[in-house]
Amino acid sequence: MAQEDDFRPIEDMLAHANPNPNREGCPSPAELEELALRRRDASDPLYVHVSHCSPCYSAIRDLQRQRGVSSLDGSKRVWTWWAAAAALLCVMAGAVWYAMQTPSQAVSPIVAQSNAKLPSTILDLRPFATVRSEERPNGSTPLAMSRSRQNVVLVLPVASAEGEYALKLLDSNLAPQMTSAPVAKLADGVTSISTELDLTSIPAGRYTLALKREPEDWRYFPIQVR
Repeated sequence: MAQEDDFRPIEDMLAHANPNPNREGCPSPAELEELALRRRDASDPLYVHVSHCSPCYSAIRDLQRQRGVSSLDGSKRVWTWWAAAAALLCVMAGAVWYAMQTPSQAVSPIVAQSNAKLPSTILDLRPFATVRSEERPNGSTPLAMSRSRQNVVLVLPVASAEGEYALKLLDSNLAPQMTSAPVAKLADGVTSISTELDLTSIPAGRYTLALKREPEDWRYFPIQVR
C-alpha cells in the first residue's frame, strides 16, 4: 500500500500546477466536502475538475486535515486515479511549457502556407479558460481582429485534437455572422488552425468565436473586431 511520503510529490503538483484564481466551474462547498470525505464514487466527474484545479484540490486536502482523513484510504483504485491525474498534469504542463518556449517555431510554418498577399493574424487561445455548452465566455480581455480579409491562425488549447472543426463568429445575440469548417493540424506539439477569414462586412464590436470538433462540445472565446 502506498505511503503518505510516496503521495507527497503528487500532492504538491496537484496543489500548485493548475491555478484557477477566478474559480471557474468549481464545485460548491458542500460538494467539495463530499469529495473530501469520499462520499462520492471515484468515477464522479467532479474529480476530473479537481485534478486540474489547484484551489479545489487544496480545499479538499484542508477539509481532510481538519477531519483527520488521510490522503490515502487504502483503496488501490483511488490511488491509481490520483496517480493517473498527476501523470496527465505532467504531460499537459510539458506541452504548455514547450508551446510557451517556442511559439514562433510552432506557428510560423502554418502562416507561411497561407495566402502571402494577405495580412496575418495569430490568435493564441491557450491562455483563455474555455466555456462549453451554451454559456457565454468569461470576462477575459477579448482577442482582437481587424475588419479585413486576412489569414488567421488559431493556436488551440493544449490537448486539442486534429481534424475538421466547425467555426462560427457569433454576435451579442449568439447569431452566427460567419461560419466555416477549417482543419486543425498538429505541428511541434501545438494544434493550430490556419484559415482565411473575410471580416470586411462585419461591424466593429464584441463577438464570440465558437469552435467545435465532433463529438465534443462547443468552445467559446471572446473576440473584439476593430
